[in-house]
Formats: sequence, structure tokens, C-alpha cells
Amino acid sequence: MTLYPSIPAYRFEAGKYQETEEKLLTEAALQIKINHRPYTVTMRTPGSEAWLTTGLLFTEGIITGMNDILSLQETIGANGLVQSIDIGLPKEIVTKKHIFNRSIASSSSCGICGKTELCDIEIPTGVLATGELTMDLIPSLFEQLRNHQILFDQTGGSHAAGIFNGEGLLLSAQEDIGRHNAVDKAIGELLTQQTLEQARILCVSGRISYEIVAKCVQAGIPFLLSVSAPSSLAVETCQHKGITLIAFCRNDRATVYTHTERVKTSILI
Repeated sequence: MTLYPSIPAYRFEAGKYQETEEKLLTEAALQIKINHRPYTVTMRTPGSEAWLTTGLLFTEGIITGMNDILSLQETIGANGLVQSIDIGLPKEIVTKKHIFNRSIASSSSCGICGKTELCDIEIPTGVLATGELTMDLIPSLFEQLRNHQILFDQTGGSHAAGIFNGEGLLLSAQEDIGRHNAVDKAIGELLTQQTLEQARILCVSGRISYEIVAKCVQAGIPFLLSVSAPSSLAVETCQHKGITLIAFCRNDRATVYTHTERVKTSILI
């Protein structure tokens, strides 16, 4: 099964209709199990399921690293796609985290779907922010990320997340129909490769909500950048948790919302 099947469509342009073939980004369900029990079902773009699942469990605060994972098994469906993934965790983690109190379904656009208590969405710790970010570096970060958006080039339907080190070296670039999934895939890749401690900058292609900030905090990434707008709670949380938030990073423009002292520029303000 292709990640972007084509369908016939009609395009209206310049006052005329014309037949066209449009590529669509695949969206499919993935069931995640823990110790053979259903944990959640998430909608995602197929691919990098192990990284998605690992990143999700990490950003949810369920695991603290790869040493917590005892086993990982994928089940392939008749369409050739991964339809479920079963993660083996120590019993003490399952018991301590009250894992199965969570409701089962979540969408590709929601990072806190399934939470059942208000306290479940609170971030327990902040980020020990170190270092600075030069404004001149920002265009190259998004240029690197844009060069890795293959699914977007084909369909126009994917979000992207890129994680960089402090010098602007791209460590991971991931795409998904859900921006939260793209972030989880990128974090999961670095967690699997045991290079997450190098992460200093997270760039995302969509708006910044509280859920994206929560994942950034959980991963210990001090700089969060986006081409779009942040929410009020995202800004408030970044200020409180030590994240430098920079949004509207496009067309030689960027707006710094929090911890401006960590952002350096050659332009006098």
C-alpha cells in the first residue's frame, strides 16, 4: 500500500474545471499494546511505528529510556502495513503509572486525548535551559527541515518535526498527518539511537499548542520553533518550564515569546 494513493479529481482554476490526479496522504489506525493489553489506538501516517510508539511512551512519561522496554513486536496487516505494536514493560512501571486508566482512542491531531484526570496533563518538571540561539541560524533550520518533507511535496497533507543540536545540525526529521505524531517519531528516533541528549532545538511546521510544549519539556529540549502561531497556554507553559519559544519563523521574520535573553541577534532592538 502506497503512502500517497492517487484518485481522480476535478480542479477549478482560473474559471475553468480540469481533470487531475490528486495524491492523498494515507491515514491509518495503529493499535498500541502494552504487555499484550490494548493501551491506545492512534491515527497516523504509516511508517516509523517503533519510533512513534517509543516517542509516545516517553513523552507521556511512561518510560524514561530504552532500558525500560523489554520487548517490541509489530504485527503486519493484510495490506502490508503495521497494524499493531506490542511493547513489553516491567510490571512495576505498568502498576506505578496506572497505564490502563487511560481511555483507548486518540486522533492524529491530539496529544492529550485519552487523559482522564486534570493532573494527568500537568508536566512535573521543567527544562534546565543552557546555551543561546542565534537568530541568523533559524532560516537554515527550516530550510533543512523543508528539504526532508517528501510526503508534503507529494500530497501537501503532512506535518513535519525536526530536531537539531545546538550548532544547527539536523538529528532527525519526521513527517506525519498529525503534528504530535511527527514530534513523537523524531523524539523516538533519537531515543532509540541514544542521542536525545544532543537535542537542543525542536522545529515544527504547525501551530504550537500545549501538547507540543509538553513533549518538548519531556524531551529536555530548550528551544521550540514554529512557522505558525502559539496558543496562550503554550506561551505560559514555555515561560514557566524554561522553554524559549519562537514562532512565525518565515520570510525573514520571527517572534520571540519567552526567555528572550537566550536569543542573540546582530540587530539592535
